[in-house]
Amino acid sequence: MDWPVAIAKGWHPVASLDEISSRRPHAARLMGQPLVLFRSGDRVTVLRDRCPHRGAPLSHGRMTNGAITCPYHGWRFDSEGRCIEVPGAAVCPSVSASVLPVRVEVGLVWTCLAETPPPFPTLPDAMRDADLDRFWWRLAPSEAGLLDALENHLDPAHPHFVHPWLVRPPDRRHPVSVAVRSGEWGAEAVYFEHRRNTALLSAVMEGSRARSIGRLWPPTIGEVRLESARGAMLSIVVVFTPVDVGVTRPWAHFASTRSWLPAIVKELALKAFHWPVLQQDRRMLRLQERNRTRERYATGPLDVLARPIWQHANGLPCPEEETRLEMSL
Repeated sequence: MDWPVAIAKGWHPVASLDEISSRRPHAARLMGQPLVLFRSGDRVTVLRDRCPHRGAPLSHGRMTNGAITCPYHGWRFDSEGRCIEVPGAAVCPSVSASVLPVRVEVGLVWTCLAETPPPFPTLPDAMRDADLDRFWWRLAPSEAGLLDALENHLDPAHPHFVHPWLVRPPDRRHPVSVAVRSGEWGAEAVYFEHRRNTALLSAVMEGSRARSIGRLWPPTIGEVRLESARGAMLSIVVVFTPVDVGVTRPWAHFASTRSWLPAIVKELALKAFHWPVLQQDRRMLRLQERNRTRERYATGPLDVLARPIWQHANGLPCPEEETRLEMSL
């Protein structure tokens, strides 16, 4: 598959830092390419999961003194990919396993398949704010198109049908003013609601909502930020990793204003509320992926972030634009 240019050349998380150890290799996959990760001291290494000798997967090998050992002939490779031992031989050939660039940020291990990696993407402030209650929700890969999953997270139109009563009531709508901005930095849609929530999730967690914000952090990060009339805030950032064609892994980060409620209780409650929402979204994305054709999607009046998502993913210019519109949600 020819991936969109900004996706193909971009930085993507492939593991959480606490999954990587010096005791055993960790297998991952990015855009169909098998990878292996391991730790040597404080350093995290990402290699293409292929021994240069006979092509065996290094992820099936073992770790010895900070180096990874191939399961086929025992060749050992250090944290820079260099062959440092060939059992039974006095010398090592000057070959190396293919090493990929690594960035460890916000508790995730990121890598890039491009020969010349681009600048690391800007991450939402909520992912680093120590004054907020924060947690990661590790989710398994699922059947979904990458850009479909990203747009789904930022889409205001589907909850009435896919998440009735959990997120939006199925038979009630209210007028909402929307301010949409886009540019080379990304895009955002601000929904001014000023109403009492009747959907279960929103009513329990927020009370009266003042506004909600959907923001694109290019190329594969989406943030939904909910702000209540009483000043409480909930940020749900999802980083989407293209595991393979039609397979996407979401990394969900939750951040919220501190309150009387203990952080662990809040985490359990948020996961409990979002579990059925997640399953409903996964079902629809699975159906969408299995029904995929070569035809381009039509764009409707509520698809306010669809165009900048496409532009940024494909490396196209995204000029500074601002617009206001009315819709019913």
